[in-house]
Amino acid sequence: LLKIIGLLSAIAVCGTIGLLTGAVYLARNFLPFFKELTPLQTGMVALVLGVTMVAQSPAVVVALQSEMESDGPLTRTVLGVVVMSDLVVIVLFAIISSVTKTLFGSKADALHTAGLLAWEILGSIVIGVLVGMVITVYLRYVKGSAVLFILASAFVVAEVGQRIDLDPLLVALAAGMFLRNITPFGGRLQREIEFSSLPVYVVFFAVTGATIHIHELMIVALPAVIFVTTRAAGFIGLGWVATTIAKAPDLVRRNIGFGLMPQAGLALALALLFVKTFPHFGAEASALVLGGVAINEMVAPVLYRYALIRTGEAGKAERLEVADAHVPAN
Repeated sequence: LLKIIGLLSAIAVCGTIGLLTGAVYLARNFLPFFKELTPLQTGMVALVLGVTMVAQSPAVVVALQSEMESDGPLTRTVLGVVVMSDLVVIVLFAIISSVTKTLFGSKADALHTAGLLAWEILGSIVIGVLVGMVITVYLRYVKGSAVLFILASAFVVAEVGQRIDLDPLLVALAAGMFLRNITPFGGRLQREIEFSSLPVYVVFFAVTGATIHIHELMIVALPAVIFVTTRAAGFIGLGWVATTIAKAPDLVRRNIGFGLMPQAGLALALALLFVKTFPHFGAEASALVLGGVAINEMVAPVLYRYALIRTGEAGKAERLEVADAHVPAN
């Protein structure tokens, strides 16, 4: 799937960033926080907002995949793309926001910024592999339930990672990839996590909903609807182009856009980071992003759920498990 995922990341994700940037720039007269900005500042802030609004949600995708017990080309492609695009969005946001800050008089050392970025990306991957090794040792020598140990590891990664400028998502991603591909414990890890996943998802969606303020959404409702529509059109149209070039199966070409729409965690995190990066107008811009997230939270998961049912991938994972269980041992 590497070719399909690469083309979707390059064409659908990056192309939609361009569409969102253009839409924000064209709508600048309707967004009060653009009034005092120069044309160059406006363009760069629009680009930062484009990167922020394109962010997707592996958590929502995984939650739906687990709930629907889905498996197949669409499910696997969507999961690969949303994970890869998270990495792309994090890197782009770090680079573009650093450049944009210089236009507002902030002194930025390019070498220092590059060093921080390298530590955040490469350091997170290295630490993630080390975390994977620790979990491997535990799973090898402890035969009982590992749920509490895995949850404790996740808590440590999240809390310590943020304090030493690592990306907890990348740390966990690297740990999981190490366990799945280098050790024989990937299946056990997945079963242990799925066993305790429901309360985690409940808390995640409750916290996400608690960040959405209806009064702020009403203020930016019209621009948010425009940008959400632009984002959806970009994912559907450019996703079709990318999968056509990659010669993906027809069911992937027709439905990939729905799988790329869900949005939550990363967009919320970047919206909060936007406020810290641009304190003079970040709150208003953040409200715009949160408005888009609110709309996508209500609509996108429903559309992706429908796509999984329409393609016949819903329930396929359970059917495969049942079939495997009835295969006689040699």
